[in-house]
Formats: sequence, C-alpha cells, structure tokens
Amino acid sequence: MPGTTTYENDGESIAVGRRKLTALHARFNEHSLTTPVQFVGFWSAVVCPLFYPVLLLNGLSDAEVSLFLALLGCNVIALFVGHAYGQE
Repeated sequence: MPGTTTYENDGESIAVGRRKLTALHARFNEHSLTTPVQFVGFWSAVVCPLFYPVLLLNGLSDAEVSLFLALLGCNVIALFVGHAYGQE
C-alpha cells in the first residue's frame, strides 16, 4: 500500500494469515473425524521428541539433517492437530 512502511504491511499479512489459520482450525473441530485425528496428533507430538536425542547424539550428517527437519516439522504439525485432545 502506498504510504505505509514494509513493517506495517508485514503486520497486516500476519493478521490475515492468523485469521486463515483460525478459520481452518474451526473447520477442523467441526468434522466427525476430529477426535481420532486429535488422538493420533497428540500422541505423535508426545512420541516425536523421543527421537531427537537419538539423532543428535552422534551429530547430524547431511541425510540426518533432512530427517531431523522432517521430524521437527511432523512434530509441529502434530502439536497443532493434537493440542485440543482431551479438553472436551
């Protein structure tokens, strides 16, 4: 937008992204498969970090860095999906 700084534009895009994420989460909670998916997400988020020390113990090779980042990404997704499990 003319007359605004880049910082202001970034704040607006973050707010738009947050609204989209909130809408996606609301749609997810209304679905009939929500509870089983939340169960799997919750327990995946609990178990995934147990593999971090195994990978980090001897250092990371190039292939292990990719595996570690994929595991970290899966953990973030599992945290998002399973964070509301058991709160009903």
